[in-house]
Order: sequence, then structure tokens, then C-alpha cells
Amino acid sequence: FFRGLADAVMRWPFHVAHHSLARWNLVFSKLNPTMWARRCASVSIGDASMRVPTHSECFRVPQVNHIEDTQRCLQQLRWMLQKDAMGQDLFLIGPPGPMRRWLALRYCNLVNKEVEFLTISSDTTEADIKARREINAGTVQWIHQPAVKAAILGRILIIDGIEKAERNVLPILNNLLENREMALDDGRFLMHHIRYDELLAKHGVEEMDRLGFLRVSPDFRVIALGLPVPPFPGTPLDPPLRSRFQCMAVDSVATEELMHRVKQGGNAPDTVRLKQLATLVEALQEV
Repeated sequence: FFRGLADAVMRWPFHVAHHSLARWNLVFSKLNPTMWARRCASVSIGDASMRVPTHSECFRVPQVNHIEDTQRCLQQLRWMLQKDAMGQDLFLIGPPGPMRRWLALRYCNLVNKEVEFLTISSDTTEADIKARREINAGTVQWIHQPAVKAAILGRILIIDGIEKAERNVLPILNNLLENREMALDDGRFLMHHIRYDELLAKHGVEEMDRLGFLRVSPDFRVIALGLPVPPFPGTPLDPPLRSRFQCMAVDSVATEELMHRVKQGGNAPDTVRLKQLATLVEALQEV
């Protein structure tokens, strides 16, 4: 994706630009674009821009195939960048296929955000969202699940299959999205960072730790992936939960765009067979 350039410029009107922290980063990027991207101070698409963090655990940042982004993809990434900069959670809705998940991972890779993944099914319980008791070295311990770890450490929580959520987990998700709060089974409590900081100024760190209050990072975001119900099977989202998201429809990849991506990946067959294969994939997605 970066192709060894300081700015990866796409077709007009949108392009992606990473602004480096120092001049030597521009030279270093020609040798190691991936490492340089993680040292960038900000990223911008068109008129949308946001600060990009650095992490000690870079292996948690998704590594997506760096192929050329189409204009439609850049428009979607720009929309996600704008909503993220305003502190809003996202809901990518569309037909079955890899596009929604790929777009979410592509965005996390672009802004260098660490990811926690939560897959929702009809068997998902509160323990899958909060914490589980596990035996470690002969001792029973509470182990935080992806939603709690993402909230505390300021990562992006990707919720896949949110239309499959049962009624018993909807209040937990709704409270986490709206108030950034969650009561854990071990007695501790996740609290919005503004309210936590106000109490911290009054009572101090020791008292907050004694009460079991945990600060939710202001960088915590949620990207939900779901299918439209109906026509697809599942449970329609409750209006209170649906109102917590900024929604965007993500369609399947068109035949021409799919052919373009395969060619960018290299080792592509001849044009006739490639078109036949792309048409087959498009037909299977509509089944």
C-alpha cells in the first residue's frame, strides 16, 4: 500500500497521507514502510484527519494486504475516520461476505489501532463479554474478555454477528456503548473516563483501586458487523442499541473491482478466466 513513498496518493478526489514525526522517517520509510507507518503522527483521507497512536504490542494491529484502495473504499474509510475522530461507534451493515470484516480490519491497520474481536452467536453469554474464571497454576483467576480488555486498553472492539445477540446480552452491550460502563462479576466496575477522572481528583488512586473502579480509555471504539434483518435470518436490533451506532451500508464487491484486486495481488490468470471467476464469486454472494 505505501509502496515506499512518504504519501500514498490515490486517484482524485481522495488520497491517504501519513505525516511523519521527523524528516528521517521519510528516508527510513523507503527501507521499511510498515515500521515507518507505525511511527506516523497522523493520517488523513481528503479533509478528514486523525492522530495515529504508537503501541508496544504492534502484533495486535491487523496486517491487511496492501493493495491499491479504490475510490469507493477510500470514501468508506474517510467516513469511518470522521466518525472515529468524533468519538462515535460504527456499525457496518451489508450482505454476507468478507467486505465488512475486511473494511474494519483495513481501517484499524490504517490508523494503527490494536484490535479485540468478539463473535456473537446464540450461545454467547455475559461471561463471554465480561470475564471468566479460569484456573492458572492451581489458582482461580478472573480473566478479562475482549470487550473489557478493549475498553481498558483503548483498543477497537470488533463485534461480528451482532444481529445474533440474545436478549440477555443486549443490556450489557447497550450500557457499554452508551455510558461506557459495565459491572464485572469480580466486583469491579468499568467507568467512563470523565467521571473516573473527576472521582480520582477527589479521592485519589488508592481509594479508587479499593472501590474497584476501572477507567475506560477515551480511545475505546466499537465497530459492529451485522446483516440486515430481514431479509437475512437473525434478530432485529432494538432501537436503543441501534441508536448508539453510526451506520454505513457496505455492498458486495463488484465484478470489475474484484478483478482489479486480483490483478493487484499478482499471479492472476488470463482476463477471460479471471472474469469468469469473478462472475462466479459474485453469483455465489447473491445466493
